[in-house]
Amino acid sequence: MEVKYREAFLRDIKKLKKLTVYQDVYEMVFTLLPQAKTLQDIPSLKPLEGYAKRYRIRVGDYRIGLQLEGQTLQVMRVLHRRDFYRYFP
Repeated sequence: MEVKYREAFLRDIKKLKKLTVYQDVYEMVFTLLPQAKTLQDIPSLKPLEGYAKRYRIRVGDYRIGLQLEGQTLQVMRVLHRRDFYRYFP
């Protein structure tokens, strides 16, 4: 599975203030996602209700927003849970 990163995600990850959250998100997105062959290989992945190809991953109080397009997984946003559903999808 190919993984692409949106500019909004790259901006969001730079804004993460807590080092532990940054490390957890970084490991999930840049290590675990590229190794996954199917969606079932991704831990904490849940589909978003009402959106067929949009998913979220829970990392503590933060959520990573994903979109599946064929065999390409686009990492769209990483936001605190209070802001996530306002700006994603």
